[in-house]
Amino acid sequence: MSRDNWDIPEVFRRAMEEAGWEGNRGEGGEGGEGGGDRPPFPSRPRRPRGSNRNLWIIGILFVLFISLNWLVGIFTDWLWFTELNYQNVWLTRWSYQFFSFIAFFVIALIILWGNWAIARRRAIKDTPPYNPRFLQIGAVRWILLGVALFLSFGFASSIAVRWDEFLLFLNRVPFGTNDPIFNRDVSFYLFELPVYEAIQQWLVSLLLLTILGTLAIYAVNNAIEIQRGKWRPQDSAVLRQHVAFLAALILLLWATGNLFEIFNLNYSARGVVFGASYTDINASLYALYGQIAFMVLAALVMFFNIFRLSLRPLIVAGGLWLLTTILVGGVYPALLQRYEVEPNELVRETPYIQYNLDFTRLGFNLDKIQTRDFEQVDPLSQADINANSDVLNNIRLWDYRPLRATYTQLQALRPYYVFGEIDIDRYVIDGELQQVMLATRELDKSQLPSLSWVNTKLEFTHGYGIVMNPVDRFTADGQPEFFIKNLPPESEIDLQVTRPEIYYGEFANDEVFVGSDRDEFSYPSGNENVYSSYAGTGGVPLDSFLKRLAFAFRLGDTNVLLSDEINTQTRVQIHRQIQERIEMITPFLALDSDPYIVLTDDGNLVWIQDAFTFSNRFPYATRDETTGINYIRNAVKITIDAYDGTVNYYIADEQDPIIQAYSNAFPGLFKPLSQMPENLLSHLRYPEDLFTIQAEQYLRYHMTDVRVFFNQEDVWQIPQEVFEGNQQPMEPYYVIMPLPGETESEYLMIQPFNPVGKDNMIAWMAVRNDPENYGELVVYELPKQELVFGPLQVESRIDQEPSISQQFSLWDQGGSNVIRGNLLVIPLNDSFLYVEPIYLRADTSALPELKRVIVATDTRIAMDTSLNGALSALLLESPGEIVVEDGDGDTAVSSEDAPTVEVAPVDANVEELIAAANAHFEAAQAAQRNGDWGTYGAELEALEDTLNRLVELTGSTP
Repeated sequence: MSRDNWDIPEVFRRAMEEAGWEGNRGEGGEGGEGGGDRPPFPSRPRRPRGSNRNLWIIGILFVLFISLNWLVGIFTDWLWFTELNYQNVWLTRWSYQFFSFIAFFVIALIILWGNWAIARRRAIKDTPPYNPRFLQIGAVRWILLGVALFLSFGFASSIAVRWDEFLLFLNRVPFGTNDPIFNRDVSFYLFELPVYEAIQQWLVSLLLLTILGTLAIYAVNNAIEIQRGKWRPQDSAVLRQHVAFLAALILLLWATGNLFEIFNLNYSARGVVFGASYTDINASLYALYGQIAFMVLAALVMFFNIFRLSLRPLIVAGGLWLLTTILVGGVYPALLQRYEVEPNELVRETPYIQYNLDFTRLGFNLDKIQTRDFEQVDPLSQADINANSDVLNNIRLWDYRPLRATYTQLQALRPYYVFGEIDIDRYVIDGELQQVMLATRELDKSQLPSLSWVNTKLEFTHGYGIVMNPVDRFTADGQPEFFIKNLPPESEIDLQVTRPEIYYGEFANDEVFVGSDRDEFSYPSGNENVYSSYAGTGGVPLDSFLKRLAFAFRLGDTNVLLSDEINTQTRVQIHRQIQERIEMITPFLALDSDPYIVLTDDGNLVWIQDAFTFSNRFPYATRDETTGINYIRNAVKITIDAYDGTVNYYIADEQDPIIQAYSNAFPGLFKPLSQMPENLLSHLRYPEDLFTIQAEQYLRYHMTDVRVFFNQEDVWQIPQEVFEGNQQPMEPYYVIMPLPGETESEYLMIQPFNPVGKDNMIAWMAVRNDPENYGELVVYELPKQELVFGPLQVESRIDQEPSISQQFSLWDQGGSNVIRGNLLVIPLNDSFLYVEPIYLRADTSALPELKRVIVATDTRIAMDTSLNGALSALLLESPGEIVVEDGDGDTAVSSEDAPTVEVAPVDANVEELIAAANAHFEAAQAAQRNGDWGTYGAELEALEDTLNRLVELTGSTP
């Protein structure tokens, strides 16, 4: 047969010629199948062996070039972890990532390349007569290998990012509690099931792609038949056998996925609560069993098709699976839910509601909350005030929001200094426990007059000092009384800042070079600046050219190599932002949003950061609406030295199985909390983020009776408060006070609660912060038969009190804005004291000033220029009478007893109206001098009315 009779498209012919195809030879050489009378194409000269070697060298150099960033990153990370003495942590993390990638890369390559190579070989042998063997072209093998390598890299990368799940799986520990449905230890859901599901889904995706590639290979080999429309895949035994085997594996993996779905019923949202419901256990569970059975049956039928094509049993198995899915998995559960469960919902769902109650409380540690009765609420008395002087001396009058602006105006001192979040803590000062507020003075380099490389990298390297003030004191000008202030730090107390430099902080987002030949700016002093040189151990020493080259490449900064001021003693400090620094070491821990600074006894500054272990896989536990988690523990306390950047980890919850697993995986990383220095241990605080999450969950999960919970009879809510004229949820706050029934004051964080839809207070939660009782949660439930004012009700009473509201109006009209700070509810013995600071901020100033303090009980309200004055006014008045402060804060003037001027009669003439206007004006002036703002407002209104009448009578403006 002549060559011209071959029905080969020209494009294929050219590809075969360019690939050097020499006739219809099999892979074994001359004389392949069907090659007897086919004339060969002209062959091309073979490429010299040396040319191939050059290509390999070029390829290796190219790979090294594109990997240079990765290699430099690995090297510099190693130096950084070594500087912190956490190289073993880095090695463990890197080894899990690396070996996870390698293992799954090899698996993916074996599956992809193995199947495609087999398909190619079998397809070549099964080539139909007179079809060109395109797959025999040498380049095809390399193309398939390249595609397999590329896809394997992608598949391995996609699952290697879950290295921390593999780490937990290999280091898992039992939780000690079994789930109520399948009786498996909770650790199965936390550590094992996520890994099984990840691998199952990964394998299904990989095999599906493998089948697609396999089909494409067989199709290419039959391109001519496909072009003619004569290809019948079912007639190809090699195709049928190969695809049937892969499809059977996918069906088995699919059945395995349904098995995992059985355990995932513990996360069902079908019922009245989160977790498996009556319908899930009595209908959906059996549907999953049926789906597994028929999927396995379909897999067995597919295996049978390897030996003999038989589609009818496969269709039957698939039909049974589909029928089970629709009827048993869809229709039957819906009918059961509608006609069996809904009419008897409480009876049917009772055990499942109980499971949800138990496991949600366990997941959020609510099961350890102590509930106590606040048996009666008595009127606040002078005896209560006298017995709680230490409490009153620590009531926080300074709201952290306006105080930050005050710090900035009074203590920033230069435009390039900035204060972060105001921290709240307690210190022993002059032998007494004192609650204070403090913040660090850090650099904002964007405000530097010159942003040169020398300025930003060598000279301006660190913040300097802290500012501290007591929470309850302010000057006559409405400014804080500072314990520590100015530059260098000046202390009015027995605490001294001996190491004020802050190289590691909340705003240190860039890298700096310390210990260079250039002195570093410390602080301004008059018209001159004070300089220093870094003497710590923080940072990677640039003591070799290789290190300088590596960091120059990593930072993209040639000045690291060119600068003459960088010497062998210079250190490069990177990852100086404290939370970024922690995440570099332990990315698997969640961090509280508010790290806080501590001044140690020896004058150093140390950050404390709370860290959490968490999961959204805790069985039967309702998930938090904001974060999606249903298990959380304050497992770790982390300290970071502000000067040298040393990071230490301490286990705060040794019962947490997740931190136990991490501790097993990283030996030596986590220390017992008992090893924390004493002067840091005394400053531990319960993290506000965790307390807020627990409080949100407790709004419903304080109800432990199934019937009460089902009917939602006693749901609580977070109270509202007023800030800058807007209502917002009340934030938890710290106080120093004894718990009711106890005598010793301690550091507490408090959150009041209201009934849902109501504004009265029904309970309050406290968490203990002192080391001996750290983390204990206590809830005090108020008598339900008594009305106890909630925060918003007190806010409303303040707004409704004429004298106070008129005072606010006068301030607003006088070019000032009234800022109402946090309303604090302070339990005192069997009573409650409500305290709200009032700030003024002029329209032309950014400096808020604390001008008044409002105090209230259930029957009284008083406002004064000091807390003591307001308390005196509150208690000196007769019960039930509302009072406001006077000008000096020494006495209180009742709005009921204030002298007023009689209003002019209706038929008054011009002279009488003028006299009345003068009298009202003089009365208003006298009231203003006396601080009687209620009378002042009333007389101004009377004056305005008199003047309007005078205008009407005279017909002109006076």
